[in-house]
Amino acid sequence: MTVISLEELSKHTAPNDTWMAIHGLVYDTSGFMTEHPGGAQLLESVAGQDASAEFEDALHSTAARTEEKISCKGVLAGSEKQVQRFREAGWDESMGVPDPEALIGKSGMSLPSTAIFLLVGAVAAAAAAWFIASRKK
Repeated sequence: MTVISLEELSKHTAPNDTWMAIHGLVYDTSGFMTEHPGGAQLLESVAGQDASAEFEDALHSTAARTEEKISCKGVLAGSEKQVQRFREAGWDESMGVPDPEALIGKSGMSLPSTAIFLLVGAVAAAAAAWFIASRKK
């Protein structure tokens, strides 16, 4: 995936050349400007910058995350590890804009870490139950 600098991203702010970064990925939204339900001015207001917070604040649907008129241009420089974590959690470009809460979870733990945590908890509970049962004999 092409690495795009913040400097390069900041050059794409024209209505016919509108890029923005969302969760470490750079998207070209030029082809969607006139169809955006909130109006082109919303996209123009975050053009050339990181729009992750604004994107999530708008509570975009899965359909919005996979809008075909928005194309991924690359990864924002410095966000390579973040994007790699999304990939490790099962995301790829065909899924559109990643949903970090769905991929990583609200706790901030990765899905494998959560599974290990639950497994350790279950083993501890079973051991405690065995210990209590063995003391009653």
